[in-house]
Amino acid sequence: MELNQVSYHYPQQKMLLNQITATVPEDQILSIIGPNGAGKSTLLKLLAGLIQPTSGKVLLNDQPISNFSRKTLATKVAVVSQQNDIFDDMKVIDIVKTGRLAHHNLLATIDDSEVADYITATNLAELAQRPISSLSGGQRQRVWLASALAQEPQYLLLDEPTTYLDIHYQAELMTILKRLHEQQQMTIIMVLHDINQAFRISDQLWLVKDGQLVKQGRPADCYDQQLLEQIFGTNIQIVDVPNYGRYIVEIADAQPNFAE
Repeated sequence: MELNQVSYHYPQQKMLLNQITATVPEDQILSIIGPNGAGKSTLLKLLAGLIQPTSGKVLLNDQPISNFSRKTLATKVAVVSQQNDIFDDMKVIDIVKTGRLAHHNLLATIDDSEVADYITATNLAELAQRPISSLSGGQRQRVWLASALAQEPQYLLLDEPTTYLDIHYQAELMTILKRLHEQQQMTIIMVLHDINQAFRISDQLWLVKDGQLVKQGRPADCYDQQLLEQIFGTNIQIVDVPNYGRYIVEIADAQPNFAE
């Protein structure tokens, strides 16, 4: 998957993304980070084929992503959004089964055994027969993840998957994603709000600001105080925490001087 000189703007609005060229690293975890309004979620939607670029091309397996039918694309790219419709009376297992529709006709009967592995992989076995309306936010997020996995995608895209989750469920979700990546060698692309979370879990980072891809590379190459201050518009300090590693801290009581 790659972007070739991709730009995007909504009708009658200024350019949101401007001439981005990049290749998604295969079989790795890629996190897209940057300040609010940088264009991160829009970039993810372009990679998912949910919107089409104003100019340039998004390529999937060397073909424009717009060439794929919605059903064919669903077997290659799965998306977990920040918010999803809640079908109050639907059981968890039935929602997970909807992910299999990419591989069946709309009227197909999908057996429970067909989604058993995805239920297990996302720690939902004990919740499978419960209505989704009875679940917590973290549990629901795992249901959407299981449904996405049931598509058996080549690429799994997640838009700020830890938003609205407490620390416990954030850690649980990140652990599941890391395990899935290691076991299935799936390419995972995430928009993350938590910088330190992104640095810890990712193999590669894209740093975005004002619609520009400012930096792409390994997390180890992005521990750059000046770069992070430029992107996030605040004073940054990078500290080494014993038994933890490097940690990025915002210095909120000072104003950065980008003129130097």
